Amino acid sequence: MNTIKVQKIIKKNVLLLILIGLCLLFAVLSENFFTVSNLLNIVKQNAYLIIASIGVALVMISGGTDLSIGQLMSVVAVCTGAFLKWMNLPLPLVMILAILIGAILGAFNGFVANLLKIHPMIVTLATMTMFQGISFLISGSKAIYDLDNSFKFIGQGYIGFIPVPVIIVVVVALIVDFVAKKTYFGRYIFASGGNPEAARLAGVSVKKVKLMVFIICGALGALASVVMVSRAGSANSTMGPGTEFNAITACVLGGISFIGGEGEVKGVIIGALILGVLSNGMQLIGLGIYVQYVVKGIILLLAIGYDTYQKQAKVRKVVSTKAL
Repeated sequence: MNTIKVQKIIKKNVLLLILIGLCLLFAVLSENFFTVSNLLNIVKQNAYLIIASIGVALVMISGGTDLSIGQLMSVVAVCTGAFLKWMNLPLPLVMILAILIGAILGAFNGFVANLLKIHPMIVTLATMTMFQGISFLISGSKAIYDLDNSFKFIGQGYIGFIPVPVIIVVVVALIVDFVAKKTYFGRYIFASGGNPEAARLAGVSVKKVKLMVFIICGALGALASVVMVSRAGSANSTMGPGTEFNAITACVLGGISFIGGEGEVKGVIIGALILGVLSNGMQLIGLGIYVQYVVKGIILLLAIGYDTYQKQAKVRKVVSTKAL
């Protein structure tokens, strides 16, 4: 009985154990890894990724995929820089406009997917190119430097000893986790991804749910972009692209199914932190960026393979049960 309990605990916390194992591994390989400053730096560096990944996770749980999140962040990044530097708008208004732009771009993704009645992956494959072009048109391929110090506080500041980006991540995670687990809308998201036809017959407007998750994903992507830009202290059109790969990897690694209907915020956060620890640890032991790309690609393949295996195992279990 105790053995069964231990197995259940290990199975339930396998991601956390992997994260701890990686931390211990890099602590042995590099004396600079397991320090308070470096561990805080890992969380700060990946705060924007965690926020964006939570948004992508909602889309994936609803049965879709957002490949345009990185380019959406690029548009928001240059718009934020332009609002601050070129237009001298007040910071609160800049924040509102940035999140509004992200929500509008997300709504566009959801609207087109519903209108054309095709998988969001195809739609966002097209809009990622559109958004990147819009970003370069706005910026004129120029970087925007010397952003205001009050804005930089969002990505670089501390409240006590806690970095502001970490506080933002915690707030976003708690709100989204509450909505996903404790509200009807959260149940509709899971139902729309798990069995859209059954959800429709139960009175759920699957199209509206999918539109809403894209709006939320866009808004969270915009918030992630603001955190990223404020941490860098500058904005340009190359900021953001590439985030989509890391976000999807973090989601799948964290237990979000490509098919939809499964997953939780905790897993996404741990998945993103695993990627962050890998990048940081490999840099400290002298492995280049190209090796990191290879490792992340392998991790994504393994995560997808494991997700597929779990789905097939569940199908086999259901079939065998019916046969009995």
